[in-house]
Amino acid sequence: MKSFGLTHIQLTVKDLSRSEAFYSTLFEMKEIMRFGQSCVMLQTPGSREVITLNADPELSKDAGKMGGIAHFGFRLSEETEMTEVLAQVGKAGGTAIDHGRRGKDKSETYAFFTDPDGYEIEVFWMPAE
Repeated sequence: MKSFGLTHIQLTVKDLSRSEAFYSTLFEMKEIMRFGQSCVMLQTPGSREVITLNADPELSKDAGKMGGIAHFGFRLSEETEMTEVLAQVGKAGGTAIDHGRRGKDKSETYAFFTDPDGYEIEVFWMPAE
């Protein structure tokens, strides 16, 4: 089966405006579609991937529960100091978890944090191969 890869993930959130502001501020995501008052699709300009934020009141009790998924990640397009990333995360309403370097020559940098609902996110940068 051929595909274009992972296209979207839908997150149940407690507060749509808070989550929309978090992802828009941190990752410069833009709204591409809205479904009523409780759901919005966001996309990073120039990419195909989409995050749908769903604040349906009937689902909000599950906000932040990973359901067996450890985390989801974003690969950064530019080398970025991870302490600065985590400072931005805090300002946007998230919580820092960890950051560091890895790989054979420690050239890859990473940071883990949670969004305002508690979803765990990784960002990382690695040199082009």
